[in-house]
Amino acid sequence: MPHDTFLRILKKGPFHISLAKTIACHLINILATLHNHSVAHCDIKPENILIAADYKVKLCDFGFARITQQVQRPPGGTPGYTAPEIYKGNNLDLFKCDIFALGVVIFIVVMGFPPFQSNDPAMRDQWWNMILNQQYDVFWKKCEQYRQQKYPIEFKEMIMQMLEPDPDKRISIPQLIQHSFLQNGASLELIVQEIQKRTRK
Repeated sequence: MPHDTFLRILKKGPFHISLAKTIACHLINILATLHNHSVAHCDIKPENILIAADYKVKLCDFGFARITQQVQRPPGGTPGYTAPEIYKGNNLDLFKCDIFALGVVIFIVVMGFPPFQSNDPAMRDQWWNMILNQQYDVFWKKCEQYRQQKYPIEFKEMIMQMLEPDPDKRISIPQLIQHSFLQNGASLELIVQEIQKRTRK
C-alpha cells in the first residue's frame, strides 16, 4: 500500500482521542461490511491493516477468514488478539472473536501499547487477569499512571465491552456503531495530515 502498514504508523505513538475516534469508526464499519456478507476475518491486528492511497484504512490478509459465523474447530489468529473463548475449544461465534480483536487494536491506537500480552489461561498474564476478574478500576488506573493522562469514560467503557471475556455479553457491531465514544471524531483531512506526518518521519 502507498502509505505503509498501520503497525509502522502506530509505532510512532498513540493517536489523539479525536483522531482515534475516526480511525475506530472506519475499522468498525469495515468489520460491519464483512460480517454483513457473512465473512469473519479471524486475524485482525495492526499488521493486517494498511493505509491506502486515499489515506483510509484497509483490512488485508484473509488467510484465516471464514465465510460463516459459527465454526466447530478453532480458527487461526495471533496471540494477544485472539478472543479468550478460542482457548476453550467450544463452538465459537467468529464475529464476536473479530470484535474482541478489534478492541485490542483500538486500545493500541489510543494508548500506544497493548492491553495485555496473552489471554491464554496457561500464561497467567496479570493485565488480562484484571480484565477477566472485572478489576476495571485497577486496570485503568495503572494504564493512566503509565501514560500520565486521563482518558474518557466512554472510551474505557467501549473497550471493556469489546474485551468482555464472555462472548454472549460482548458488545455487538450495531451497538458499537452507535457508541457515544465514537461521536465527534476528527475530520478525514486531519487524519490525512497526521498520517502524512508519521510517514515522513
